[in-house]
Amino acid sequence: MANAEVGTVRGTARELSEDDVFDVLSNQRRRYAYHYLKNAEDPELPLRELVDNVAAWECGKEVHALTSTERNRVSTALHQFHLPKMDDCGFVEYDDRRAIVTLSEPATDLEVYLDVVPGRDIPWSRYYLGLTGINVGVFVGVVAGLPPMAWLPDVSWLAFVVASLLVSAAVHTLLTRRLRIGSTTLSPESES
Repeated sequence: MANAEVGTVRGTARELSEDDVFDVLSNQRRRYAYHYLKNAEDPELPLRELVDNVAAWECGKEVHALTSTERNRVSTALHQFHLPKMDDCGFVEYDDRRAIVTLSEPATDLEVYLDVVPGRDIPWSRYYLGLTGINVGVFVGVVAGLPPMAWLPDVSWLAFVVASLLVSAAVHTLLTRRLRIGSTTLSPESES
């Protein structure tokens, strides 16, 4: 399950539509390419460097451990399909004659957050719904004077509610920063 939040960049020569963003990022290889390009120090990136890093992420290997078959598979797909598609959408500028890829200005400014919910985890929306239910239960217990709420001063329960929200919001903020595509040098799907 994945929810996405996309900031569309406006007022530039080419506007990235939300449909284009979702279409480009619907493929893992293109997400890897976008992620690497967003972190690149040089705006003009040789295709070979992009291929090596995307292939390394896909294979779960270091660049020096890649086989020529692994590199060629990624190189062919990027060169013939993915980069032209990203170029058509305005995500990148791909010069296939020079084998140079440049992230477009709208894509450079794009903030993308994917709420990826792995395995048995729950989405944050359900977590906050559950936390609200717990806090409402505490409130009702305090107002009704039910044990154990009646045993402690009302201020302690208020502190519990505030602390639960503060800790939850801090953890949520930290985790979502890690899930922003292009925010770290790790692969976008890495759990590190």
